[in-house]
Amino acid sequence: MIQAAIEVFGSLGYAGASTRQLAKHAGVNQAAIPYHFGGKRELYLAAASAIADNIQTRVDPIIAALRDDRGTDPVSRIERSIIDFFQLLAGDDPEAWTEFFVRSERDADDAFEIIYHQAVARFQAQLIEAIAQATGVPPTDEDLNIRVVIVLGSIANFRTLRNVMLSSLGWDKLDVERRTRLETAIRQFALAHLLGNRPTDRAIPRHASHSLADGGHPPSA
Repeated sequence: MIQAAIEVFGSLGYAGASTRQLAKHAGVNQAAIPYHFGGKRELYLAAASAIADNIQTRVDPIIAALRDDRGTDPVSRIERSIIDFFQLLAGDDPEAWTEFFVRSERDADDAFEIIYHQAVARFQAQLIEAIAQATGVPPTDEDLNIRVVIVLGSIANFRTLRNVMLSSLGWDKLDVERRTRLETAIRQFALAHLLGNRPTDRAIPRHASHSLADGGHPPSA
């Protein structure tokens, strides 16, 4: 029922989805919605929580690695976290998830708050802390916060505006070679704007634990 709800709410929005449509898409009796969830709103928020919980399990290791200062310098941790976050967002999560999030973001509703705070805000806060430690700039610095928002927003566009991005580049799909080129460009863009650095073109080593875009498996073409 939750998966069906994600698809229906993503396609029609909260206001446009009826309990009849939700039940029909899930293949259940309409009475199953109030019985199991309490009502349409509760099912909507349960759908948001399911998306948020899934993404949180993959963003938590990125946050943990960003905090772990054993054996790596702050810039390397920041650099790695940016690529991991891109891999997560540019991965192969169901399109219905994206549609659900985009609609909830437009409405700025409670579903958006659930997904944003579990999937984005926690990583954003830790990234700001890491940059503050690396640069000596206070984490409350408004300019720093603006730059982080701009960088993360640019990365998020590869999920929410995937087709626009691909069309703008003249690409029909995001294969392994193109993903690697994007990772290099994103790394350079992010470090230049977040730290004022111009990184080299050295390759970022791929580790199984870092292939988070598809739950621990290397990204596919």
